[in-house]
Amino acid sequence: MEFTELQRDMCRAYVNGGLGVLVSGIVWIVAGLVTQNISLQAGMVALFFGGMAIHPLSLLMEKLIYKREKAIGSNPLEMLALQTTPFLIVGLVIGFVVSDTHANWFFPIALLAVGARYLVFQTIYGIPHYIILGAVLIAVGFVSIWFLQLPPYQVAIAGGTIELLFSAAILRRPERKN
Repeated sequence: MEFTELQRDMCRAYVNGGLGVLVSGIVWIVAGLVTQNISLQAGMVALFFGGMAIHPLSLLMEKLIYKREKAIGSNPLEMLALQTTPFLIVGLVIGFVVSDTHANWFFPIALLAVGARYLVFQTIYGIPHYIILGAVLIAVGFVSIWFLQLPPYQVAIAGGTIELLFSAAILRRPERKN
């Protein structure tokens, strides 16, 4: 199978990856609201456990709403997506450790990790939106740490809002035909 065929298969099976971005955006907003209304630690836990639910929830939506079948069994791009997951775990661990002395940095560091992972999704799906999404999330993470010093809940809600906006564009985008 040629590379573009592998990307088309991923777009078909995972609805361009848009449902994962949608669910992730919801998780980030929930984590922000939990942080605002309960505590930073509770928001961190919400992001961690909500993050673990992103893939299973998006798979369920792909099957129930879009009636999608799995990617072709030997599609190596599916493995590439899985192999980028440690970026997220490492980012959350770093954010957790740093939050002990810089509480406002947890969500920006997590955004940096998520943004870095989205850069790889351009290769997986062949959709340039992911480069822009990754770059925007990385920029928000950097700006939040070094310039704005926003409250943590605002950073989480901003990240979630950005993901929701991009998910709409990704889900509307026709699946790759070439």
